[in-house]
Amino acid sequence: MKYRTIFLALQFLLPAAGVAAANYASVELTHIEPIKMEATWLRDKQFMPRYPIEMAMEGVSGCGIFKVSVDKNGTTNSITRVSSVPEKDIAGLATGVIKEWNWTLANGKSPASEEKLLRLDFCMGGSSQDESVSKCQQQASMLCE
Repeated sequence: MKYRTIFLALQFLLPAAGVAAANYASVELTHIEPIKMEATWLRDKQFMPRYPIEMAMEGVSGCGIFKVSVDKNGTTNSITRVSSVPEKDIAGLATGVIKEWNWTLANGKSPASEEKLLRLDFCMGGSSQDESVSKCQQQASMLCE
């Protein structure tokens, strides 16, 4: 009886583990204004932003455009959603991701406040991380409305 219970449990868990292992997620950051090369403030760590765990667990993907205000000391003053799809799921969680960022002064720039328009694309799917990144880059070229 004990072995039968374990066997039945494994039948339900193993397919779920296979599906979870095949889910790849990536995030694409696009500097809309100013473009990255002209920005006064850049993210301190230039790696892929984190995918919010809540979104990943629910399989939510989409995009968001945000206006971010950075003061002359490199502190984020405000984050405003301009648009997002889906509106409810992306807006709050993406704002949380942006709040975690630290800003560093770009080379050759003088400290000044800066308004940024940034786009974050949250993508799930693909048979590899590379495929997920490729899909996300394609999504980032589409409208986010």
